[in-house]
Amino acid sequence: MSKRKIVVTGASGNIGTRLCKDLAGQYELVLLDRKTGSTGEIRHADFRAYDPRWVRHFDQVDTVIHLAANPYTNARWSDLVPDNIDAVMNVCAACAEKQARRLVYASSCQTMEGYRDSGLSRITVDMEPLPTNDYGISKLIGERICRHYGERHSYSVVCLRIGWVPRGDKGPGAEAAPWQRRKWLSNGDLVRIFVNSIEAKHADFGVYFALSENEGMVWDLGESKRVLGYRPQDGLKSAKTPSG
Repeated sequence: MSKRKIVVTGASGNIGTRLCKDLAGQYELVLLDRKTGSTGEIRHADFRAYDPRWVRHFDQVDTVIHLAANPYTNARWSDLVPDNIDAVMNVCAACAEKQARRLVYASSCQTMEGYRDSGLSRITVDMEPLPTNDYGISKLIGERICRHYGERHSYSVVCLRIGWVPRGDKGPGAEAAPWQRRKWLSNGDLVRIFVNSIEAKHADFGVYFALSENEGMVWDLGESKRVLGYRPQDGLKSAKTPSG
């Protein structure tokens, strides 16, 4: 059998570089980003404008993994709109034009960050979103855009509310605040949940938390396990550090 064709946007970013190494042997990857690097494997694409030059790479695609975004939680709204809203609409439109089977959208736990000091023992994906910054709002809008396009054009959408993926080669570090540690997503679990998101048979539209099984965390992975078949294999122990 031929391998599924997977388009990955934002392939040179923090998550993209980790993910694509492991997906390369399993799928036919098409890697797109504004930054192409020196290897030639990543092709240039600016998703802020709908452009046939990058849309053509979606030909005969099975799944699109949309990672490309402004990743900064303190970013200004004027910078987030083109990267985190306009780009999502353009990628969704390309999925519709090229008849993709599935879109996997990289959302964020920042859409629920307002529950941080709530005292709740469990945060579930069906609770009312509660972002506390413009970045979280932009990711929530992205989820709604993906749902609209998916339902209108009959492709399935998996929105992953991703936790904390430390940048570079840094591990989580004992100095990280407890709230941050409880949102940690390991490299191994990152790959596992994205593979599950590609391969899940019944996922018309859904929002799922993407975190490792961290001690003391309040994030409920029940839907990720039930629908996507996600089985995290990593997790952080609680650390005695100042609250945060």
